[in-house]
Amino acid sequence: MLACRLALAAVAAGLAAPAAWSDEGAPERVIRYERDTLTVHVTSMPVTEVLDELGRQSGAKIQGQMRDPRVLSVEFEAVPLADALHRLLGDQNFALVYGNEGQLKSVRLLGGPQAVPAAPATAAASPANQPAAPASVMDALANHPPIPVTGRLGDVIGGHDATLLQLADLGVHHADATVRAQAARAFIAAVDTDPTLRASVLTQLNAMDEGTLSNLLRNAAGAHAEEVAMQILANARATEIRSKASAVLQRLRAGG
Repeated sequence: MLACRLALAAVAAGLAAPAAWSDEGAPERVIRYERDTLTVHVTSMPVTEVLDELGRQSGAKIQGQMRDPRVLSVEFEAVPLADALHRLLGDQNFALVYGNEGQLKSVRLLGGPQAVPAAPATAAASPANQPAAPASVMDALANHPPIPVTGRLGDVIGGHDATLLQLADLGVHHADATVRAQAARAFIAAVDTDPTLRASVLTQLNAMDEGTLSNLLRNAAGAHAEEVAMQILANARATEIRSKASAVLQRLRAGG
C-alpha cells in the first residue's frame, strides 16, 4: 500500500417484502430491511443466512468472511442497521458503504478487533506485478489499537472506534467523498502520532520509486487516486511523506 497506499502501503433502501416463513411446528422466521433499519425474529438460524437475506432485500453486496459463523436465536424490531449488525456480528468489525443517493451498496466484514496479519513479504506479487506491503507494515496497521471516530464516519463504521484497516479501506473506496476525507485524515493522523508505525511507513515508501508508488495508488484507489494523494499532501506532518505524496500526485496528473 502507498503508506497504506501512501499513508492509507505503509443507500433509497430496497423495500422488499419481509422474509418470513414457517414449517409446521417450527417458529416463524422474519428478516426485514426497511428504511435502513433491520427487523429480525429467528431461532437457530445461521448468521450467514441472515446476512444473505439482508443482501437480497437491500441489493447490497456482503463482502468479507465471518470470523464466527454462529447460529443465532434473536429478536429485535426496526433497529438501525449499524446497531442491528452489532447484535448479529458480535465483536467483528464491519463497514457500511452507501451510494451517492443514500442506498446501501455493501456490507464489508473486516475481520474483528484484530485483523489477520498479512502474508510474509516473500509471498507472490499481486496480479498487477506490484510489490506487496511488507509484513511489518501490515502487522503494525493490524495491531494498532482502534481510534475514536464520530459523526458520519462513526455512522458508517457502525460504532465509536475504527481500526486503521477500516479507515484505509473507507479512505479509498467509499462512495461518499466526505467519508473518504474523514477516514483519510483519521488514518494519516494515526500514522503521524505513532512513531513505530510512521517509521514502518517511511521504510516502505523509501524502498519504492514514485512510479511504483503511483501504480500502487492507482490500482488501490482507482478514480480516487489523486484525491488520496492530495489528502496525504495536505494533512501529513512528516516531511518525507508529504514529499512522496507530492511526487506521486504529479505523476498521476501527468498520466504516469
